[in-house]
Amino acid sequence: MAFGYRRVDRDQPFLLPPDIRDWLPDDHLAWFVIDAVDRLDMSAFEARSKLGGVGRAGFDPRMMLALLVYGYSMRVLSSRQLERLCGQDIAFMVITGQARPDHTTIARFRADH
Repeated sequence: MAFGYRRVDRDQPFLLPPDIRDWLPDDHLAWFVIDAVDRLDMSAFEARSKLGGVGRAGFDPRMMLALLVYGYSMRVLSSRQLERLCGQDIAFMVITGQARPDHTTIARFRADH
């Protein structure tokens, strides 16, 4: 039998380490995926990108590919779910550098490549 209830303090500030590299252990799968994608020849991906136009800067194809590969390894196939996880899951935040690509952007990247 419990003595009482644990206090629920939703006003408590939550501080992550200031360096994103400290958010996950060194042996986490996300780091492996990032490293593996960084070793790939991305020239075909980059050739399809249109740069120099107007508007916001596009997402790095390496980051987008790492997002998809890690998502697939976690059995997450939905672009909407990937978008949601980019704002909620630490590993996805590390992979995207805290960016949050829209589900349409993720779906278009997948379809284009």
